[in-house]
Amino acid sequence: MQIKKGPYGYYAIEKLEDPDRLCTYAEEVIAGNKADFYLAPNIDTVGSGIMCYFEFSGYVQISDPEFSVLSPDKNRFIRRKDLKSISLRRKTAGDLFYSFIKLLDNLVSPSCIVLDPEMIFTDPEGITIKICCLPLKSRPDELCLSSIDADRFEKLLNCNFFKSIITEDEANALVFSVRENNENMFLKIADIIRESDGNMPPSDPAVPDANKYRRKFPHGIKDLTKSEKDLIVSVFSSFLSFALLIKGMLLPCFLFSFLSALILAMTFLKQKKMEDNNRKAKSEEKSRQRSSILFSGNTDAIKNNSSERENERTVSGSFQKPDSISSEAKHFNPIVSGYLSLISDSKGVNSKYSIYLDETYIGSDCFLSDIVLDRPEIAPLHAVIKQKEGSFYLVPSKGTGKTYIEDSPVDNGKTYEIKSGQKITFGELEFRFSC
Repeated sequence: MQIKKGPYGYYAIEKLEDPDRLCTYAEEVIAGNKADFYLAPNIDTVGSGIMCYFEFSGYVQISDPEFSVLSPDKNRFIRRKDLKSISLRRKTAGDLFYSFIKLLDNLVSPSCIVLDPEMIFTDPEGITIKICCLPLKSRPDELCLSSIDADRFEKLLNCNFFKSIITEDEANALVFSVRENNENMFLKIADIIRESDGNMPPSDPAVPDANKYRRKFPHGIKDLTKSEKDLIVSVFSSFLSFALLIKGMLLPCFLFSFLSALILAMTFLKQKKMEDNNRKAKSEEKSRQRSSILFSGNTDAIKNNSSERENERTVSGSFQKPDSISSEAKHFNPIVSGYLSLISDSKGVNSKYSIYLDETYIGSDCFLSDIVLDRPEIAPLHAVIKQKEGSFYLVPSKGTGKTYIEDSPVDNGKTYEIKSGQKITFGELEFRFSC
């Protein structure tokens, strides 16, 4: 990317020679982000290519020497004002890392984020952070945390701006979690960084209660796991070596002690490896589930890390019918809770839309809506479908748009529970809801 000064401000510019690389859905997600970390992309056609502009007027680069004054290698007394700045910067950095996962939840690959320190900006006080995220089409295998690329992420964390607010252990842990595609570990480290002002984020509802999966006390030796049996053998060897030591039999005592220590070390290493594999498997499963929404029918590309795509989602919320998904895709379930299937004869409207968010907005405005219905009778923000504790609720927006449930008009602004199989009409478009 390049930095240029225009007649109205400063811009970071990236030219795309191939216009097909631009993803309209990603552009809308980035421009309408609620995290307020991503600079809005402005797209302009230049010749046969596309120019992507990010305005950062009023901001400065984090590589500015001004932000190295709080670097740990500066041997000077840190004033209370500087400590407050460090605290605010840590909170902002933790929120920024959280936004990476939020970007994934919105089905945009973190590989689009520009992590060059020269292209990351902050206010003159160094409190806020603004980054560029190119709205590019991505492959199925890039819809995961590891697509950030651990090496370029490590380079970013080694710049003075982040070195002054993040410890070396935290930086190493963040890079390791990116390399291992471990989202849970990444979020935990972000939690530690965020808590500098004492405000911890709410607990992740996806993390299960440990008591729910606690094993019952075993009734016999057959109920014990291999690790538990190894621990029993290790303890028995320790007692035996102690008894031999009392009797003065040093050589057998040493052998049993060595055996006990060896079994104990192997047991803990095996347990740690198993936990790491489970965490990695969960992260990979979540990445496959996200990919299944955007790239249904293309699981071969996910499995083989192929850059070719047979079918690509072009409109927010739309995807192929389950019949078109290959048999290899059926070993995991996509993150989709419900569907809206078109039952009226209407051109220019997708036959099916997925409902996978807690709140799915429906309307004609592509910036306000998750499901875009470009029809004159559809209001810019026509309605929202909410899901809570397994139930679905339809809330028509307060406006002029007409909404019907089973051909009965509903009042705008009120909440209605909807069931699978019901017909829902937005304007003149009729859908069948299923979950």
